[in-house]
Amino acid sequence: MLRSGAASSSAPINTFVTLDSKNTDDYYLLSDGPQAVAFGGVAVANVVIINSDRKIMLTLTSADGAAQTIPCDGEVYLISRTVGFTAISLTRIPATETHVKVFLGEKA
Repeated sequence: MLRSGAASSSAPINTFVTLDSKNTDDYYLLSDGPQAVAFGGVAVANVVIINSDRKIMLTLTSADGAAQTIPCDGEVYLISRTVGFTAISLTRIPATETHVKVFLGEKA
């Protein structure tokens, strides 16, 4: 139920992706420039989960080549089954210390 009293429909995130490799990292954004995300053992990220304690801008480059920037105000869940992400950067709101948790998964 929405605050207005109107009925709402759910948006379930109940999906299954078998992973070959995964990487998790914590980032503390202490400066205003973009912070590159380390992929660890993940070659291409098909699953990207971002949890941030403050609003950030998330820039993703896919295997298709174009970089896209989207806002992340709390959480972002991305699953791309055919085109993986090859580069990710995190940019905080200016002068705001920010903690970000990143999960990357490469599909099997």
